[in-house]
Amino acid sequence: MGDHYQTLGLGRDATKAEVKAAFRRSALRDHPDRHASSTAAARADAARRFRLASDAYHVLSDDRRRAEYDLRLRGSASSYARSSSSGWASSSSASYSYGYGYGHGGSSWRRTPPGAGAGKGVGSIDWEFLLKGVTRRGFLINLGFASVLLSGAAFLDGSILEIWNMNNSGKSFEDAMESIEKVKRK
Repeated sequence: MGDHYQTLGLGRDATKAEVKAAFRRSALRDHPDRHASSTAAARADAARRFRLASDAYHVLSDDRRRAEYDLRLRGSASSYARSSSSGWASSSSASYSYGYGYGHGGSSWRRTPPGAGAGKGVGSIDWEFLLKGVTRRGFLINLGFASVLLSGAAFLDGSILEIWNMNNSGKSFEDAMESIEKVKRK
């Protein structure tokens, strides 16, 4: 499997519209239905090219998958394969997958455990795994909820102190407690 950008004939800075247009051109040229009357070898080659273009479009048209792909492309020369919960698998096998998780080409679907990769020392941080974790929707929703609760608690703490100072001007807390004790004793 080659570079998705090369498959569609695009540069790395291509927009979504350019990706869509390039896929459309490729699909119109290589779709298996257009080669129904061709030889078996021509049909197989067209199906392979269409499969590669479909996989490239699937990755490059989605912002998250494209960011993961670009990160992998910068980090290593290996091909993009499923290593996250993005729902996409490389379809380099002979069966056509349309990107729905079939035909993963015998590669492992499971992610390498943090710290178990080649060249990683014990206790090293897997930054890619960490970045994926903190950019998940659930994490961000929980982070927003926690920050609202924390800021509300800080606001209430400051408000209570201000209310105390307004109602008890000139008195310290200890003086107020002494006056309450005196009232109780009477």
